[in-house]
Formats: sequence, C-alpha cells, structure tokens
Amino acid sequence: MKIQIANQPFVGRPIGKVVISSGIMIFFFLVGTVFDSNTFAIENSTFILSNITYDSINPEISVSEDDIYSSWISNVGSNNSDVMFTKISTASALPKIINNVSNTPGISNIVKLKASKNNVYVTWEDKQSGQWQLLFRKSQDGGETFSKLLNLSDTTGNVHLHDLSTSGSNVFVVWAANENDSSTNKDIFFRRSVNFGNSFDKTINLSNNTDDSLDPRMITNENGTIIYIVWTECDIKHDDPTCSIVFTKSLNQGETFTGPVKVSKVMMYSDDRSTVSYVLNHTAANNNLNEPSSNTSLNSTINEESISVNPRIFATPDGRQIYVIWEQIMSTEDNSEIFLTSSKDYGNSFNQTFNVSNTPGISRLAYGQLLGNDMYVAWSDTINHSRTFDIMLRKIDGQGITNYVRNLSNNSGNSVSPNLLATADKLFVTWIDYTKNPSILLWSGETLRSQGMEEKLNNQEEEDYINPLIFDAKNKLWIAWTQYSIDIHEIVLFSKEIQ
Repeated sequence: MKIQIANQPFVGRPIGKVVISSGIMIFFFLVGTVFDSNTFAIENSTFILSNITYDSINPEISVSEDDIYSSWISNVGSNNSDVMFTKISTASALPKIINNVSNTPGISNIVKLKASKNNVYVTWEDKQSGQWQLLFRKSQDGGETFSKLLNLSDTTGNVHLHDLSTSGSNVFVVWAANENDSSTNKDIFFRRSVNFGNSFDKTINLSNNTDDSLDPRMITNENGTIIYIVWTECDIKHDDPTCSIVFTKSLNQGETFTGPVKVSKVMMYSDDRSTVSYVLNHTAANNNLNEPSSNTSLNSTINEESISVNPRIFATPDGRQIYVIWEQIMSTEDNSEIFLTSSKDYGNSFNQTFNVSNTPGISRLAYGQLLGNDMYVAWSDTINHSRTFDIMLRKIDGQGITNYVRNLSNNSGNSVSPNLLATADKLFVTWIDYTKNPSILLWSGETLRSQGMEEKLNNQEEEDYINPLIFDAKNKLWIAWTQYSIDIHEIVLFSKEIQ
C-alpha cells in the first residue's frame, strides 16, 4: 500500500481507514488557520475537509489550472456563521490551511467562489443588523491573503440569492434584492469590475419593474466580452402568480444590457416520439435506457398555464450557442417537467421550448453541462407518479437531436440531487441514494451509448448526505458533499484516478 506523507497543515478527521490523522492540535484565530495536524493520506482518498469543531454546509469548488479552491459555511458560534476557505493540494489531495474569510458578527450564507490563475474571488450574503448584504473579498496570491471586505449591495435593500462569474481581469456579480427598504418587490442588480476586483462600477438594475425577480444565474464567454443572465420573474399582482424565465445579455463586457426577454413564455411542446412510453415500459428491465434518436422540433403542442422556476444557463466558449433549462410546474396536472430552450445566434432568437423530461411524474433538481455543442441533462424524476425518484440522464446534441434517455438509478428507493461531469469521452453522474441506507453513488460510462458502471463512494454509513459536487483536476475525479454525522454537518472530499 502506497502512503503519501503530507507536510501541509490538514483539517478534519479521516473516514474509515483511508486517511490516518494523529496528534491533532486545534488552533482558532479570527482570521487565519483554523487548525492543524500531522496527516498521512492514501491514494484515492476520502477525508473530512471542514473543521470537525463546527457545523459546516454548502461547499463551493473552483478549479484554476491545477489548483483547487474550496469555500463553505461554518457555524462558529451562537447566531454566528462564517465563510471558510482553503486551497487543496492536487499532489497530496489534501487541504492546506483553512481561513475564515468573512469573520463578521452576523450570519454568513450562500457563498460563491471563482478562481482564475492566482486570482481568487469570494462573494456571500451576510446579515448585519437585520439587513442582508452582498459582501466580496479577493486574493491575488492563490488564497494566501485576502483584501478588505467590500459591500457590493450598498445601494440596494435586502439581498436574496446571487451569482458570480469571472474571466481574465473581469469580475461580474448579479443579485436579487429589494430596491430599497420600502419596496416590496425584488429586482435583479448587476455590478462589474474590469481590474481584477480592485474596484467596481455603479450598480445596474436589470429588471426594473413591479414584478418579483428572483434566483439570477449568469455565464460569460471565454474572454468576458459577452454576459448572459437569466432569472425567475413572478407576477405578484395576482393571488395566484405565474412565473417566467427571463433572459438578458451584454455584448460589451457588462457596460450595458439588452431589454429582458421571457424565453419560457412560449408554446410548450412534448416529444411525439414516445419518450414517456419507452421509459415506462423499460425502467424495470434496464439500468441504462437508450432511446431511438428523435428530433426535438417534431413535437405536439401543449397549451397550459404554468410556473417556470430554477433556471440554469450554459454557453459555448465563444458565446454563440446558448442553452437554458428550468423546472416547469404544470398547475392543472399536478406535476413538473424539465424544459429547455436554445439559441444559436448569441441570444438574438430562441428555438422552440422542448420538454426534456416528459413524464407524468414530478421532475426536479436538474443539472446540466455543455460539452462542445452537446447538452447533457440529469434530473430526479418520479417517472410514473410512483412517488419514488430516479436519476434520469438525457443528451441533446447541437442539432437538436435527442440521442438517448437513461434511468441511471432504477431502484426502489429515492435517488436525488444529481450532479454530472462530461469529459471528452467519459461521463460521470453522482447522486444521493436512499434505497437501503443513505449513500453517495457514482455512475460512470462513455459519452456514447455504452453501458455504465455504478459504485458506492461512502465507506461508512452516516445519517444523511447532501448535494454532491463533481469536478476533475489533474487527471483525477473529485467529488465533494455535505454529510450529517452525530449532530454535525461535515464537508467531505473524495478523489480517484480517472481510468
């Protein structure tokens, strides 16, 4: 057995026999190292990333070249939570030093993390004196030191969810907030920095109407000249409001934006090529379902009032091809679907809305990735009103052709919170499974129609697992998740060689 000796400071306890930690010495500073130990790590390791002293949740991961950075929320005291940060060594697969980057007396929550070379940017929502603010810090030395706190939302009211994107010297931040303390509706606001976060331009109101605008998501092209933003917009003037997915873009590095366009407020279409019957007829017999290719433009029309929520947006590096996915709640049918629309002309026009899931059950928690011009979507689905969720996977190529739909989990228990990674020839999907005991499962296969393989990642049983994240760095597959163990939440990091 090959054992690596890690000279860096390390945090957390080992899981099982994978990592052996001894002589743990705990240090806590307001800003700086949380604690330290001597550590031995075995290849393909699984270990606790967070400080075992504090309840820790909601990890964020950012990979820049061969460097891995992570941030999460830890409860450091009564009514006090902070943002923790560490850099992870890809050589030893171990974290170095944990820093408290927020260190405020209030509640820190909803952290976002982006890294570009040695530049690391962290944003989070922080409650101070009853007011939710959007705070920002940056590092120019790979997370060794951080700048002073900056309040990005100083001209708006309470912040409700935000997103962060970076490219080169550009740092873009978007958030939902009340325009001021007296306003009842929320708008979408944007700020940019073009000098590595050293200073930010004035705040722009992107929605600027009387509706409620929520949950913004943002993506840029590879050089940051093009910015795409989507959010959920709900008509609050009625007792039973309808919600739509709204899109806007900037073609000049965030200096100005086009007027918002509702991309979900179009005719909805269901696949006329028997996706539903195929899934229902084959779920019990097959772990991997291959559907004959169908063209998404050959659809029958559904006219129905619905609610569109939880948008996600994806774009090719040049920004030409765009995909938007969201959850569509069908008010008259008591179910929900995963819908998609796309653009091939930089968002000037969008194609017909396509029902990705298209089952009579409940479709939720969609996660997607764009690989080349091909779109992969994974989601949880009860399929036929069984009230038990399975993990479904669908591929839609750049020509709008559905290549396959698969039931990856196909078991008697609930399977939820999918996350996927698509590489040049490999496809990985991870999720939480509740068939027997709560577990973290990983499905891996080729991006074509070949059979896949499923494996269990956790080597001991915990009370629960939450929101696995999957990414690759330096020829390794990495998965992070939150687990609930003995009255405390812990952040776990797993790594293995990509075969």
